[in-house]
Amino acid sequence: MKKSILLIGVIIIAISFIACGEQVKSTDVGDAGNAVVSASNAQLAKYPVTGFAYKSSTIEPMNWNKWAKVAAPIVSSILDKLPDGYVMECRGHADSRGPEDPEGDKPGNLKISRDRAKAVYNALAGQGLKTNKITYRGVGSSQPLAGYATTAPQQRRVSFVIVPK
Repeated sequence: MKKSILLIGVIIIAISFIACGEQVKSTDVGDAGNAVVSASNAQLAKYPVTGFAYKSSTIEPMNWNKWAKVAAPIVSSILDKLPDGYVMECRGHADSRGPEDPEGDKPGNLKISRDRAKAVYNALAGQGLKTNKITYRGVGSSQPLAGYATTAPQQRRVSFVIVPK
């Protein structure tokens, strides 16, 4: 039973890796720099931080510890190889429940997703990663994962992408 649940979790994460993948190209860094950026984005797409509760930016310790054990060394290596003029962006996401902007007592998906991205940024800094090469941004529910309802918990995540500074 545990193996089935683990397998389903791995499949869900694999799908999210594929759906989160983005590539950024620039002529400023040349072919070698573009190759590093493209390869880095492909690799980073495999390691989103997931498991956020509805309206929460709290990283669950068990999820973070598993993520940090596997992904932190990879992220650190990518940061070390970044071409000048590029940073890794922690990109916070939200499901589509609730408004994008604040309404009444609802903070809005943009704020929630920005808070998630900032929480991951702070956790990466706590791991000793180079924060001068990391930034964060919330995108609300504007970039949903394909294959999931826009209100599904899988939409509440932080993904990573290399972007121009």
